[in-house]
Amino acid sequence: MRMKFLMVAVIAALGTVLCSCDKKNETTPVSSFSFKMDGVQYQSNATEAYLTDTVYAGKKTLVVDGVTNNFGHHMELMITFPDSLKAGTYIEDVEMSLMNIQEKEPGYLSKNIKVIITSINSKHAEGTFSGVLISGETEKPLTDGAFKVGIY
Repeated sequence: MRMKFLMVAVIAALGTVLCSCDKKNETTPVSSFSFKMDGVQYQSNATEAYLTDTVYAGKKTLVVDGVTNNFGHHMELMITFPDSLKAGTYIEDVEMSLMNIQEKEPGYLSKNIKVIITSINSKHAEGTFSGVLISGETEKPLTDGAFKVGIY
């Protein structure tokens, strides 16, 4: 009788292991968002992206939002599309900000930013960007900007 219970337990355990191995490996794509400002690297380790309607009728804005890994800075890039979501170069209706979360230093806003979107649809966007950020009278170059995000 013990042998039957042992055999049933082994078969049940083996069935559980085999069933759990059959599940699909569903992973969420890792989003990335980074740039250099005045030679200092900023990289978001908590990046989100979403599309939103604008106050302009029929226009959409892609918002890429992130926080650096030390929670020191909040960074945000917004691109408003003139007509439809499509790859291309955007200079107008582009906003960028870099803010110190603890307000230990002044924040920076875009003076002029150029975004090149290489791929976009309702679920994914990627591209590069560069330009100049400004805080009061201080201007700093923004270089090596890149993002690759899942849109939620």
